[in-house]
Amino acid sequence: MKPRFSVIVPVYNSEEHISSCLDSIVSATKSVAIEVLVIDDGSTDSSSGIVKEYEERFNFIHLISQANGGPSAARNTGLSRAKGDYITFVDSDDQISENFFSVLEPLCERKPDIVVFGYERVSTTGQRRAFSPKVAEHKNSSRQLLETVSKDLPLFWFAWTKIYRSETLDELRFDERIRLGEDTIFNIEAVSKAKLIIRVADILYSYFEVEGSLSSPKYKPALLANMQSHFEARVAIHSRGEGLSKYVKQDICEYYLLHIVTWLTSNAMRNDNIDAQLAELHGIRNSEFVKTCLAWGAPKPKTIGLKVTHTLFRARMFRALRAWIAFRSRGMSNQNVGVV
Repeated sequence: MKPRFSVIVPVYNSEEHISSCLDSIVSATKSVAIEVLVIDDGSTDSSSGIVKEYEERFNFIHLISQANGGPSAARNTGLSRAKGDYITFVDSDDQISENFFSVLEPLCERKPDIVVFGYERVSTTGQRRAFSPKVAEHKNSSRQLLETVSKDLPLFWFAWTKIYRSETLDELRFDERIRLGEDTIFNIEAVSKAKLIIRVADILYSYFEVEGSLSSPKYKPALLANMQSHFEARVAIHSRGEGLSKYVKQDICEYYLLHIVTWLTSNAMRNDNIDAQLAELHGIRNSEFVKTCLAWGAPKPKTIGLKVTHTLFRARMFRALRAWIAFRSRGMSNQNVGVV
């Protein structure tokens, strides 16, 4: 029987969490035909052995092992093997709700290209916060939706808050150059092909914050290069067909100058060496994507904090910027920093 859903689970050294992840998927299956493709991306712990035990117990769970290539490469391997009508992604340290498939399966009868659902974020202390999209439908609206990427977190920021029609994805793959923010580029591509997108309010996914994850607040030395590739990939997508409209350019500028630059400058401050911090701030200011966005037109920051940050940044007053960021960081959490 052809599976209704293909669930792709990338795994890398997740021995502490993979059992809970797979248990949640097994509990949700019930009478729905699914396949679970677990991609072991070169784990050096016991993750592979744990998954093998599940593979022996459940005929719909399949382990695929490969050399380490990163989350995008692992997901791409899953996409190349998926046989389901719909595809979804579950990270190995996360869980899905027991009614995941029972809520989504009836919606598949309408053959939507993408279904967006809600999730909860579970902190390392166990605190839970739910994020639920507004119920809506979009028919033949990809052009308008692609002008609001910076404002539409539910649709563009994550791959694991959605199911995708396999025919819509076709040959679409994650950009393996990008290890942070790859979901956004993938979703922009998917939305550009979508004819029907449905949003439901149900909370169907639990995202667990884990120490040492890619989104954890620690210095990331390759982040600037990553975001340059991210920018290039996004511009390439928008440049197809009718090209870059003024609205898309405005959205791109807001996305990178307000969100990404804030993230990059915060990351620079996590470097232990002051001279290295200043050098990285200088590198961010001189990056091609920042210069391009400034040439297109800088958006106006909406808060005093961002106004000061961007005034100092644009004026290349890096020592003052460093002092300002350090001052702000003492009085607030890293709430402005996130993976997109």
